[in-house]
Amino acid sequence: MNIRKNIDYTQLYAAIDSAMEAAEKKQMELYCEIGKAVCQRSEKGAAVAAAAYLSEHNPDAQGFSPRNLRRMRDFYRAYEDQPALLSLALQIGWTQNVVIMEADLSMEQLKWYLKAEIQFGWSKAELTEKLTYNAHE
Repeated sequence: MNIRKNIDYTQLYAAIDSAMEAAEKKQMELYCEIGKAVCQRSEKGAAVAAAAYLSEHNPDAQGFSPRNLRRMRDFYRAYEDQPALLSLALQIGWTQNVVIMEADLSMEQLKWYLKAEIQFGWSKAELTEKLTYNAHE
């Protein structure tokens, strides 16, 4: 039987509210902030709890599924110690970031694809093709 533990997510919810209230934030900045908030929780269910909270308190907002919140957490983790790469990643869209993030790339390759995406503005399909055929070579 799977029984949910009674965990206090008050700080997580406060961080999410703070990020959501900053209306001037761009989508990628918002996703990074939410990823940071989820990342600061060690519980496996933090992304699910955050998604449920966002759904309940922001019913019109889209893009906050548990899967996407786990991706936001992974996005934050990927760049938390790489401010130069983070600044590049914040310049492109979420879909392209997910494609790049989910590819098995070295830091140098990651930097190349981020810069190329900024320069060329590839669609998801174009970016996927470039990754498949190792355009960085």
